[in-house]
Amino acid sequence: MTQFLHDRLFEAFASALAAAVGQPVDAIRAQVKPAEPEHGDLAFPTFPLAKQLRKGPPAIAAELAGKLSVPGLQVAAAGPYVNARFEPRAFMDGVLSEARGAGVGYGSSDTGRGKTVVIDYSSPNIAKPIAFHHLRTTLIGHAIANLYRGQGWQVEGINYLGDWGKQFGLVAVGLQEYGDPARRGEMAHLVDVYVKANARAETDPAFDAEARAFFRKMEEGDPEARALWSELRETSLRGFQPTYERLGIRFEHVDGESLYEDRMDAVIEEIARTVGVKESEGALIVDLPYAEGEPPVLLRKADGSTLYATRDLAAAEDRWERFHFDRSLYVVARDQSLHFAQVFGVLKAMGKPWADRCVHVSFGRIMGMSTRAGRLVLLNQVLDEARARALEKVKESAASGRIHTEEPERLAEQVGLGAVVFGDLKNRRNTDYTFDWDEVLEFDGHTGPYLQYAHARACNLLKRGGGAPARADAGLLTLPEEQQLARMLARFPVQVRAAVEQDEPSFVARHLIDVAVEFSRWYTLGNQDRDKRVVHETDAALRAARLALADAVRIVLATGLQLLGIAAPESM
Repeated sequence: MTQFLHDRLFEAFASALAAAVGQPVDAIRAQVKPAEPEHGDLAFPTFPLAKQLRKGPPAIAAELAGKLSVPGLQVAAAGPYVNARFEPRAFMDGVLSEARGAGVGYGSSDTGRGKTVVIDYSSPNIAKPIAFHHLRTTLIGHAIANLYRGQGWQVEGINYLGDWGKQFGLVAVGLQEYGDPARRGEMAHLVDVYVKANARAETDPAFDAEARAFFRKMEEGDPEARALWSELRETSLRGFQPTYERLGIRFEHVDGESLYEDRMDAVIEEIARTVGVKESEGALIVDLPYAEGEPPVLLRKADGSTLYATRDLAAAEDRWERFHFDRSLYVVARDQSLHFAQVFGVLKAMGKPWADRCVHVSFGRIMGMSTRAGRLVLLNQVLDEARARALEKVKESAASGRIHTEEPERLAEQVGLGAVVFGDLKNRRNTDYTFDWDEVLEFDGHTGPYLQYAHARACNLLKRGGGAPARADAGLLTLPEEQQLARMLARFPVQVRAAVEQDEPSFVARHLIDVAVEFSRWYTLGNQDRDKRVVHETDAALRAARLALADAVRIVLATGLQLLGIAAPESM
């Protein structure tokens, strides 16, 4: 397992404490937390030892601190806490060597070597557009896939398309009423037809029944219905691809619900044999004990058509057969929590030993952009608007001299998309949030453009200083701001690992903000004091040391942005 500088110092402190108090290191490790900045870097509370040792916590802390001698750490007591501060010179040298030695990709490890994770994300419906509400599953899933890859996992990302359902019936009968034969192969035309057909089905029962009848013909294998379904599927896939390319997203597999339509009977038979099934109001359900008010798991409706649960059960078995996964993640909205709890519960009841490896990676809702005048908001429309708004900001900033670019259109695309992506990923995934254009595009807030600007600033400092130095004396970096910035850099791999362990990209996003804030605080010191400028005018050794620190910042920001799926412009 890869251990980084912060890990090594943490483990050394925990091991020394464990030896001193005669307890297992695992028990001590769980109690060591980050210290208050004025007291150090790591803290161990002695309250739990008071009863055992029959002493007051401050006395215990003072006694322990006097006993401990750990290379690389300065240990001292502060009240009831034993605190450890990283030895400044060795720590700075270690951070710079580690980050600059790794380059972009710093924080990667081999902890997942030999393990496979399946990630089901994005999953739009065929014959319907990729709407704005697909944003969260797409971005969160993509970031999680990047994070797992960086930790050495074999990632099997699946775009599990909703390519089997009544929506095909709506488009099929809608084409007869609203279709233009000359535009039949255009995704935009299919979307227009679907919107009109869906609206009509809500008020015209006969039209809705016709759509359902078409879907039943598909399930029964009608050649004409299947041919039209295949055509619509291919048109949709072509329509989706530009959006994914724009976001830099690539899936290892593009599957669909249709993949399992010929496995429904086998799945139902297995459930009947292992768990039990029964009829309820003409439908077939899984015979399980249900909580009061809990809807049953439906396998087949009264008209013979299957449901999501049936297909998800078949898909789970198929993924196990194909990948023998260590984890199987479903990046799907929190609204579907009951559905996945029931699906996983059925798998467990069926005796599948891998059922506990299936995880619903849920997320909250976005408010503020659901509809416009009753019309569905498409993801590409939002990305286009982001680019347009970013272009205005880029031109304003260029005119004021704040940023410099020879490619405003390209930079606007990077900044606009970065604003939308980071605006989502900085939020804890189960948190609901309100989308606000002014907020996400702000260059001075906790935003994507702020991070991109910080990265470009680091690149510019290196360019002005003649490039990243091959060697530097880390002992010259003694300013408190330099030490604090180094602490942020050293904690980056810790946050990356935590993001994987909890499937929470926001840990990385928020830590990048902390890095950028400390970086800004440091490099702006030179505005008031020429001797604190990064590109020092007279001291070549000090200039090299500070440029090495700026280089480490560049590496961490570039790595983090890459993990989140955001471009890192080198100039702006």
